[in-house]
Amino acid sequence: MQNLLELINSGVSGITLSVTPEDLLFLVQQTIAAAKAELLPVMVSAAQEALLTKKEVMEKFGVCDTTLWNWQRKKYLVPIKIGRKVHYRQNDIERLIIERGK
Repeated sequence: MQNLLELINSGVSGITLSVTPEDLLFLVQQTIAAAKAELLPVMVSAAQEALLTKKEVMEKFGVCDTTLWNWQRKKYLVPIKIGRKVHYRQNDIERLIIERGK
């Protein structure tokens, strides 16, 4: 039998198939493997992204908690909450440094 995923992707329509449980299981496994291959690199890069604590950001810019709150409100910096702790993306901090330097 031809691979079900290839058959679906070929665009063939108007046919009736008789599918065994094994064929269906294979289709599901292929679909899961394809989703993993597509999403895994994105998830790994997101997990490796450097985060700074709220305290580190305040020290880096020499600002207080209220200023960070205002920046959040104005969408200058978007905080990331992990549990009760607030963090900021290193990329966002670098972008803000460049923008403030202009």
